Amino acid sequence: MYRFFNAFRKGIACCLVLALSVVTVSCGDTTFWSSKKDKQQANDSTASGNVTQTAFEQGSSYGALLSSYGVEVPVSRPSIYVDMAGYVVNREKRVVFAGDSYGEVFHVVRSSDEKVVYTGIISEGRYDELSGKNFSIGDFTEFDEPGTYYIYTDIIGQSYPFNIALDTYENLFLNILKNVSDANLQESAYGVCDASFGMHVIMHALMSNGALFEEAYGHLGENEQDKQLVTQLLYVAKWLISQQKENGSLYDDYEATAAFCGIMAMSRNMFGRYEENVDKEYKQAADKAWSWLESQPCDDEINKSARFYAAAQLFHAGDMEPYKTIAEEFLNEKKEDYSSDRFVFYGVLSYISAEKETDRDLCTYIMKDLMEETEDICESVKSDTIFGISSRTLGGNLSNVLHLSFVNYLTPNKEYTVIIENTIKYMGGLNDTGTCYLGADGLWTNTEVSQVRNLEWNGIMLLSMGDMLKNLSGYSPNSEIIE
Repeated sequence: MYRFFNAFRKGIACCLVLALSVVTVSCGDTTFWSSKKDKQQANDSTASGNVTQTAFEQGSSYGALLSSYGVEVPVSRPSIYVDMAGYVVNREKRVVFAGDSYGEVFHVVRSSDEKVVYTGIISEGRYDELSGKNFSIGDFTEFDEPGTYYIYTDIIGQSYPFNIALDTYENLFLNILKNVSDANLQESAYGVCDASFGMHVIMHALMSNGALFEEAYGHLGENEQDKQLVTQLLYVAKWLISQQKENGSLYDDYEATAAFCGIMAMSRNMFGRYEENVDKEYKQAADKAWSWLESQPCDDEINKSARFYAAAQLFHAGDMEPYKTIAEEFLNEKKEDYSSDRFVFYGVLSYISAEKETDRDLCTYIMKDLMEETEDICESVKSDTIFGISSRTLGGNLSNVLHLSFVNYLTPNKEYTVIIENTIKYMGGLNDTGTCYLGADGLWTNTEVSQVRNLEWNGIMLLSMGDMLKNLSGYSPNSEIIE
């Protein structure tokens, strides 16, 4: 499998070198620090006493009492936003305070004994034009003792609890990996697209970070190893094949059939070489799907994008004509905005990472466009001085971090890593509503749409976290892989 990872990397190396000579990308500093004087004042005021039970804690018991009498209680959300997925030792740690009344100092309180272990200064509040709210920042980066804590102020009470640990990101990566098997596979055209793109990005993460996945499985228990990622991918592929109709289509839907055709080609390329029966089954499924696509009109932009994705995947898998011609004609007509939708972006990744017969000039042009898009993402981050992210929506953040992670894999960059890390913190609750979308257990929460694209979003997070972990540890993707 490592030979495949290495070939994937070499397939895009020449395009990258040329593209980097054309476009230079730089990202702004996205951190928000307290002054040295503020930090000294905070340390001088550090308390060691205990914190009494807050109204937030008491309110939970009162709420249960009122509910027992049939009184509906509104959902309570603290005005202190923390990363509930956890902070990492020796990495930046920030807390965000929403509103106008929060006091001048905050306390980090150890949950086990309610003891204040750190006191910091709350920065002067600022108006956030993106959300229309006032926010202030508290920094406790220098506090590194592992454990479970919460943030407390005398005026607005306490935050949700959070952990500090050396291996927070590694554990989150592992927990997401465990939960891949819990994907919600919906028997519909929409469900087929989600499952197909979910498989695509997970396999892309596996190709990009093979050694990291191997190491992760070394930490799983014996029962969990039975649910290895390859096994789960083969299961989803089997489920997809079960949805294919006799005429080759998936629900007689052009987009679903194109997504299925493409992922069958990618799965065959990745797994078929190790098992003859798998190779044969996936090839037959892809060929039937393509035949159906060819029998349907392909006049609008949506269908053209879908057909491009299928053709690019078939070309990547080693099939030349007519797939190479269709893919390259689409790309030459597209000219720009290769991140416009899932079919186009995933198709582009497949085309430029093919091992042979790609158009060198076309690949260089595409990489230049992708690097310029990365620059735009970095520019958007500069305007977000509160959270340091590229979008204030869950879907927008995931789309941008997927794009950023792909480029970061090719050319590791500290600024990219910071944005990826800030996005992970956004998922954990450091956002303008204080909503935790991704818990430390690796499960998506608090949003209906996250349950729909669970498989794809897990894959995006595995890819982004994999590249971030490698960058934080000093791993270089240009280093030789021992076979």
